[in-house]
Amino acid sequence: MSELGISLEEALQSHWKSQQEQGKAQAIWRLPHSDQFHLVQSDGQGRKVSISDIENLGNGFVAASFAGAVHFIDSAKHFFGTIPIGDCPVFNNQVEVSNASKPYFIEWVAKSIEAIQQGHFQKVVLSRTDETLLPAFDLYEAFLKLAKAYPNAFVSAFFIPEQGAIWLCATPEVLVQQNAEGIFKTVSLAGTQTALDPQGNPISPQQASWTQKEIEEQAFVSRYIIECFKRIRLREYVENGPKTVLAGNLMHLKSEFLVDTKTLGVAHLATNMLEMLHPTSAVCGTPKVEAMGWIAQAEKHDREMYAGFLGPIGFEQSVNIFVNLRTVKIKNQQATFYAGCGITEDSIPEKEWEETSMKCRTLKGILMSS
Repeated sequence: MSELGISLEEALQSHWKSQQEQGKAQAIWRLPHSDQFHLVQSDGQGRKVSISDIENLGNGFVAASFAGAVHFIDSAKHFFGTIPIGDCPVFNNQVEVSNASKPYFIEWVAKSIEAIQQGHFQKVVLSRTDETLLPAFDLYEAFLKLAKAYPNAFVSAFFIPEQGAIWLCATPEVLVQQNAEGIFKTVSLAGTQTALDPQGNPISPQQASWTQKEIEEQAFVSRYIIECFKRIRLREYVENGPKTVLAGNLMHLKSEFLVDTKTLGVAHLATNMLEMLHPTSAVCGTPKVEAMGWIAQAEKHDREMYAGFLGPIGFEQSVNIFVNLRTVKIKNQQATFYAGCGITEDSIPEKEWEETSMKCRTLKGILMSS
């Protein structure tokens, strides 16, 4: 189905390429636990907007950088429907992750631990990149692989002409959601471990064992959300968790926070929380200003859209915005994978490197499977 009488598969396989060649913005996505796919295409390059405008933009897709520049892709064309994904390969666990940046990364993790122990901040999130060539990259195939591998995640791809790149992501982390009934949701998600045993067999969430470092890392995120509620004098909310959740072949700790905005008479909660939360302590650190300054010193790369936010807004009077994690940038057949780790005083540099390698390997393994 679509608004234009053209199937979603046809639009994605042919119209996406022509839209990109014409320098016009577009995005495709599938919400968690859904079999419905959506593709929106702008008549132009999209436009930059303010976070404060999010709830007033109408139907479309927003994508923001880590630094905060927000792009809006309007839905001049809207295709939607289901796509069969049963035959897609899921994961190739034989892919290699580059160790080229390991000494530098481990050095800065060690420096971060020392800075935390000296009281400069409580937590910081450092990221790194891993690059490879994808000469046979096909968006349609790649998107379906992600959708199959991450049924519980928000899966999307978008193209913004001024960047000249396609970004794909499969993120398990809600930033802000609000439905037509006025139910608001945000989550704290942190801590990472593999969902596979040494033989490569799946481990159930019930078998997960979390260290004090991982529990505390996730608690920092939850505390920051509650602090944001307090700033706007919001005291009536429901907190569920933490519990272990699956995202591809990784597991995380997750807590949900729910607010009934209509019952409480709270207006613009999604916008207000978005402004306060981004970037969250799950991708930045605590306190935010000090962590941001440390990241600027430590990271050689520009995060660009990694650890920013993205998602559809306006459709069915809802807001669905997620943190841009498990993400890769495709430009001129060059794939840049992004991964980060939360560092606390209990961190071990080698293990933090291993966590980023797991995250890169997961997404890389999906896109390079055949």
